[in-house]
Amino acid sequence: MQLSGNRALFIALFLSCLGILTLSGETIPLIGPPVEARTVFPFSVEKVIHPVVAKLPSPDFVEEIVSIPMAISSPSALASKHVLQGLAHIQAAWDFEAYRHFCEALKLDPDCLMAYWGIGLALAAPNNEFTQQRQVAVLRMIELIDATRDVNGRQLPIATKMEQDYALALAELFRLRGKVGEAFKKLSETYPGNLQSQCLAIYLQRDGYDRFGPRAKQALAIEQMEKLVEANPDNVAVLGFWVMLHGEAPEATTKLREQILPVVRKIARKVPGFPPYQHLLGHFEWRCGNHALAEAAFERATSLYAKHKETHGLSVHECDGWIRSQLYLATAMQSRGKFDEAMSIAVQLSELEVDSARLGSKGASLMIWEAKTLPARLYVARGKEGDFTRAISSLPGKNDSFLEEIKERTLSVFYLECLMQYLECRQALERGEPDIAQQKALALSGIQERMERLKTQALKSASISEYVRALAGVKVYAAEARGLVALAQATSSSQRQIARSWFKTAVDKQQRPALLMPPVALSPMELRLAQYYLASEDNAKAVESYQSAIKRRPNDLQALMGYRDSLKTSGREKEAAQVDAVISAVKE
Repeated sequence: MQLSGNRALFIALFLSCLGILTLSGETIPLIGPPVEARTVFPFSVEKVIHPVVAKLPSPDFVEEIVSIPMAISSPSALASKHVLQGLAHIQAAWDFEAYRHFCEALKLDPDCLMAYWGIGLALAAPNNEFTQQRQVAVLRMIELIDATRDVNGRQLPIATKMEQDYALALAELFRLRGKVGEAFKKLSETYPGNLQSQCLAIYLQRDGYDRFGPRAKQALAIEQMEKLVEANPDNVAVLGFWVMLHGEAPEATTKLREQILPVVRKIARKVPGFPPYQHLLGHFEWRCGNHALAEAAFERATSLYAKHKETHGLSVHECDGWIRSQLYLATAMQSRGKFDEAMSIAVQLSELEVDSARLGSKGASLMIWEAKTLPARLYVARGKEGDFTRAISSLPGKNDSFLEEIKERTLSVFYLECLMQYLECRQALERGEPDIAQQKALALSGIQERMERLKTQALKSASISEYVRALAGVKVYAAEARGLVALAQATSSSQRQIARSWFKTAVDKQQRPALLMPPVALSPMELRLAQYYLASEDNAKAVESYQSAIKRRPNDLQALMGYRDSLKTSGREKEAAQVDAVISAVKE
């Protein structure tokens, strides 16, 4: 198989952007004559199948999730079926299972272009433990764009023109980096009837939300996807893309509850045995304040993931969905006052062992950054006497053998140190030792700044998402700690104003739930501001702060109880009784 000069140059440029080596260990020159691809890329299918995946049984077929039909070029009908399953799993954000399906397709048809395309997309997250397999797959995909196969004595392309363009779009996506949506936008314009390219083009152009709502590209993506939903009202994949565009929306009390939640419920009803969609349902139920319904959805997701984990012989490292659902389940329980039940889940999860050789796995990242710290964060959210001492005891200590083993390979040690300084600050305040608390708060700020300076290093790790989330949480805790210390040391009105400023900073530093994950700081900081106003005998401002807390986290039990009590203090007994009825409903 011979590559054209243009194609060879494209590969060279692509490799130079990614810093990828050929499989033989030699880089391709940026200029020069066409090269024989099979000579430069000594290839076997085993090189795209990670040893972890190679030893697993064949993945399950879930027919109900395949809702975007697409012709997959392959002499093997079963390989084509696996590719469609892989694409559907990507749409549902179950990337590991998608990868497994693409690997199965390649065992059946080593020249299936779209299987390599799928691996490239499923493993697109930077620096994961499957990075080498992704690189090999993408290179093989590019190599196969112009490839032919013998069919009854005739040399025919192994892929359709549209599949070739899909491959080029993915290669462009990796090469362009910052302009991730442009390649797929062009693809969708070339094939306006292809629903998959339409969804990807719209979804990849999103740019998120600010405190006022969707940014310009996000708003455009929502508008365009809404039209696809109107044309495909029962298509699970299209509906999934639609709701995911709203997953981080700042307001849960209006559009999410009235327009998005019914769609998520529809998706969950259509595929009740598919864990990612139960987790999706739990996320939106929780964001809308339906904590009992969220808890039920996360319990179903956890159970379904656990059954899948056992059936397929998976370890915690391959089961990030199972971990994520339990993290969220504990949060949903805590939100409505079921602390002991939440703590039981958190402790069991935090005690699971992590293989130090697999720190690049998604499961390991979630365990180290999220699960190992969840008991401490639950104690902080409750904040009863002695809880900060209990939280300190729940974190891995400096002499922890596993922590000692991995400390040179993960930035989570800085996060743990930040949490420890914060907890020791709160412990000192509880003991009436404001000077020690101040030292701890200043130390926390110093470690936070050091952690921020390590962003470049974090970008090269497999835990970039966890690092970003943790750092955002640390900023909240640091501002809160400074405010509490200032309040404890205040002897005048002006000094109390400093404390209020820090609490407002803590409020502003909070971020919306992202990546279908619960917040790092489990209690809204508006509660802290409300408590400040109560101590200052400014009950009207306290009522406003509790209202803001409920707006951020609808039906959060602590916020509701504070709101009720502040209404009573203001003499608004009728309104307090109404809130009391909501509290009773949340607890049930």
